[in-house]
Amino acid sequence: MNMKLAIGLLLGVFVSNEGLAQATTRIEQLNNDKVTVWKTLVYPSDQQKLPMHRHEHDRVVVALTDGEFKITNDQGKIHYWKLEKNKAYYLARDPVDELHNDENISNHVIKVMVIELKN
Repeated sequence: MNMKLAIGLLLGVFVSNEGLAQATTRIEQLNNDKVTVWKTLVYPSDQQKLPMHRHEHDRVVVALTDGEFKITNDQGKIHYWKLEKNKAYYLARDPVDELHNDENISNHVIKVMVIELKN
């Protein structure tokens, strides 16, 4: 096998695996009648926007990394949320008639732990 082909195959495998590894991921940690806890890794890219959704419960978000989100609601209103590593944020449930999506506009993955309060 020639060297260029071997390097190309090796890079192809690396890029393919890297692409799979960089999908925004939600990893459930705990779910009971009081709380749901999950860790989320949100990768930077307008292709990785979280789909339109709403939060039906109050929650606490603990930033495991620094980062910034661009949050757009279904009416087109935009706001930005800057996270500081190791800081906790309390967020009230979303309005019943409003959806939003989140986009990581940082240049690195944002990691958060979310504790949803089932109140």
